[in-house]
Amino acid sequence: MPGSVTMSTFLYTLLGLTVGASLHCSVRREISPCTCRLQEPTSNTILVACERMSSFTQVVDALRDKFPPDTDIALRIAYSHLDDFTNHSFQELGLAVTKLKLNHDNLSSLPESVFSGLGRTEYLSLADNSLPAVPQQVLRKMPVLKTLDIGRSQLQAITDADFQQIPDLQHLVLAGNDISQLGHASMPHTLRHLHLGRNKLSHLNGTLRGLTELEWLFLNDNQLTTLDEQLPQEGQKLALLHAGNNLLQKMPQDIRNYNAIEALFLQNNELPNLGGILQRARKLKRLHLCHNNIRELSPDEFNELDSLEDLQLGHNQLTSLNGSLLPLRSLRCLNLTNNLMEEFSLQEIIGLRRLRIIDLSHNKISRLSGQLENLVEPETRIVELRLDYNLLHSLDGALMGVHGLQKLNLSNNLLENFAPDDLIGLEDLRILDVSFNRLNTLEETSKTFLPSLEYLYASHNALTELKQDFHGLPSLCWADLQDNFIQSIEQDLAAKTRCRMHGLPGTLKVFLSGNPVQCNAQLLETIAAMEANFTKLLGLAHCSPSNMTSVITASAA
Repeated sequence: MPGSVTMSTFLYTLLGLTVGASLHCSVRREISPCTCRLQEPTSNTILVACERMSSFTQVVDALRDKFPPDTDIALRIAYSHLDDFTNHSFQELGLAVTKLKLNHDNLSSLPESVFSGLGRTEYLSLADNSLPAVPQQVLRKMPVLKTLDIGRSQLQAITDADFQQIPDLQHLVLAGNDISQLGHASMPHTLRHLHLGRNKLSHLNGTLRGLTELEWLFLNDNQLTTLDEQLPQEGQKLALLHAGNNLLQKMPQDIRNYNAIEALFLQNNELPNLGGILQRARKLKRLHLCHNNIRELSPDEFNELDSLEDLQLGHNQLTSLNGSLLPLRSLRCLNLTNNLMEEFSLQEIIGLRRLRIIDLSHNKISRLSGQLENLVEPETRIVELRLDYNLLHSLDGALMGVHGLQKLNLSNNLLENFAPDDLIGLEDLRILDVSFNRLNTLEETSKTFLPSLEYLYASHNALTELKQDFHGLPSLCWADLQDNFIQSIEQDLAAKTRCRMHGLPGTLKVFLSGNPVQCNAQLLETIAAMEANFTKLLGLAHCSPSNMTSVITASAA
């Protein structure tokens, strides 16, 4: 989701993790080898970390009665050997532990008695251990628990009784286990955030149907073939659903009624179409559908998606768009890479004033149509257009006047030349990539004025000479012309060019390795003239001044 808010951001927020300055607490020396710091300058919570401890006894000795009883403690014990767990309890610490993390401690059994004294604990993480089942007896000791993380702990099943003793559980993370079974009544109806991703679920057993408070739901990386009648029946609060990397063969019908949905991730499934399910998802901002089998979009597919900003449809089997994008007034990023489109009309994006990035790479596009200059309001400002790896023989002037375009990738096509109007009006273009085509001349870049162009990539073409090709490129700083058939270079190639980076003068670098440039006296003069004009020809080691002097002397003799 170019992309972007990552899943990690969601999880950090979900688990209440914060990153702040390391603020010392007053007893940091007394509790060594454990460490401590204030969570925030105005907070009453102290973060205490005990890592690589040799025993739980060492933890008890370091922390016992070291903090006032009215101070909230967030305690983390990680990467430690706690073989003597059964000989102690958290009660001995004399601490008001509100957050407890026991991670990477190789825990396989959790005696109930050890967890006495945790009546104020609202957050518990047992992630990254080896637990055969949910420790129900331990959870009974924490009646006010709101967040529970048992990720990556080898759990295989969740029973109806596992969370019955937690009346106010709101955030539950069970990701990265081996869960293949869910009890029908195993999930508390108080849940707001639930992560069941990266497990072995092939069916949800109706477990989620009654979760009316759910806001975030992660079901990614399982073996689910359908979600019909498995998602919350009344998901009026559901804002995020991640069901990517499954085997879904149809869009879940319940999504049709999720009016609050803002982010929907269904990539890497087997969806053949969208079935009009999303037509009324007016709050949807991010839609990821890459790597499916979607063949067609109906004209009214996105009818009321006024808020959609990010649409990922790459790696599908689309042959056309059918005007389906026109309602997407907030769209900023459009990814259509690796589809089967043979033609693209710029009429498909009329009125999309916020659209900035379009990726049409790796299709079969042989024709562009619908000039933006004539058909789209001037407010439309596409910043980056990717058309690489297609079958374009010409541009047919379709890009003339594309407002705001800064990056244009036309590499790996079949272009043989530019027509006079192909590049007209691209005043903001900074990067142009036409490498791996069949261009035999860059003559049009001498006639078309591209005042902002800084980088030109034209390697692996059929160029044979350089004359006044840079005369329309006053700001060029980088020209990659490697692996062509260039034999001659005229002195005034860059006579009208003065490299400027961020407003400061620089040197234009022209890369020419892999070309059969003729080494002669004229080239020696050209190199000198170029350097006097702050232009450096690179990749001509075989034509160095010393070598050419020898060649000229031998020729004269």
